[in-house]
Amino acid sequence: MEKTCPFCGAPLPEEAAFCPRCAKSINRRSKNKPPRPFPARLLQKLLLCCLAAVLALGIWFRISPKTYDGLGEITYTDSDGAYQLLSNVSTDRYYPMAKIPQIAGDQESYRFPLRLYINHRDTGLDVSGMFLQKVASCEVLIEQPADSPHPVTASQPVPADEFPGVAMVSYINYSRRSANPIELVWNLRMANKDTIRIRSTLAVTPTQTYYYNSENTDLSDSKALQAFIDQLARETRPEDIVNIQLPPITYTEPLILSGRAFNLTGSRSGEQRTTFASGIQMRAQEGDQNWISHFTDIDFSGSGSGVGISTANRAWAENCRFTGWKTAILAYGDTWVNAVDCTFEDNRTGLHYNAGGGFGSDTRFTGNTFQNNDTAVLLEKVSADLMMDFSGCLFKGNGADIVNRCEQPVSISQAVFQ
Repeated sequence: MEKTCPFCGAPLPEEAAFCPRCAKSINRRSKNKPPRPFPARLLQKLLLCCLAAVLALGIWFRISPKTYDGLGEITYTDSDGAYQLLSNVSTDRYYPMAKIPQIAGDQESYRFPLRLYINHRDTGLDVSGMFLQKVASCEVLIEQPADSPHPVTASQPVPADEFPGVAMVSYINYSRRSANPIELVWNLRMANKDTIRIRSTLAVTPTQTYYYNSENTDLSDSKALQAFIDQLARETRPEDIVNIQLPPITYTEPLILSGRAFNLTGSRSGEQRTTFASGIQMRAQEGDQNWISHFTDIDFSGSGSGVGISTANRAWAENCRFTGWKTAILAYGDTWVNAVDCTFEDNRTGLHYNAGGGFGSDTRFTGNTFQNNDTAVLLEKVSADLMMDFSGCLFKGNGADIVNRCEQPVSISQAVFQ
């Protein structure tokens, strides 16, 4: 189609921008409108609104209640400083336990104290008294399978007067029928509406308890006893409980314990009590070190040399008598050993601690008699920085009562020195 001028109708070349006849432009032009300025006052108001919103959001985040949730421990900070809150079943107030293993035998139920410690984060001091004033409520919650045959329960937390350094304690009740997984949760609501939750997993392991004595097994001499101990180490699980009632005889060869814990209880016939003349050696066991061997009502009678009980595993001696040893009890390696209501007499060293590991199970060393030893107690290296309680102990006629080379905290205010 021929291009023509829209004004005069004259024919136009294809590339024409104006009409050669009427000289009018044939290109349409749009009229540019001048920009409209944004009102400065409105912009100022918008900026102020944004600033106010950011400020309000910051204040809300600062003052709004917060939830602190941790495994075994949490760090809580307020205007007074930073605090370490931790949960465990230990006497070590710096040892958080995200997992708490417990065994369950044939009893209908078992219980243990779940402990809450509150330390100042920077100094490590116990600040539970001050911190608890900021707590509105405290409880222990149990998260477990709804169909558990024996649900785990927790008592209402109370101040732990019987456990020095513990802020609160709750007693946990369980049995071998308590179904895993089980989570124990310290739930603290602060006066400022913050929430603190400290979680630990309770792992209940069902065990079997074995009882042996002279009527159902051969315990007649050192060879027979050692063979039976070795058999039990092979055929029982480390978590099972083995109780052996020993006859009132003297075992002349050293007894070696390894692979698991054993509970040995002596007996008496007239003046004769179960006696070990060459001592007991407890070798370090592999893996879990939580099992404790108990020695009760046994005499350890030496001839001026050797060690009565030499142990790299946890042990508890109660109502035992140690006489005539170079060292009556030697704790070495990574372990913790207790002696309660025992007699240490005429030994070169009574109780010798040379053990590391950073874990203690019990602070009691009470009711012991240390008499006529060259050194009653030698503390060279101790597993944990716990107050060792020698309340009710009698120290009499010793060359040295307590040689504390590692400056271990000890309580002797209720001990007697003669």
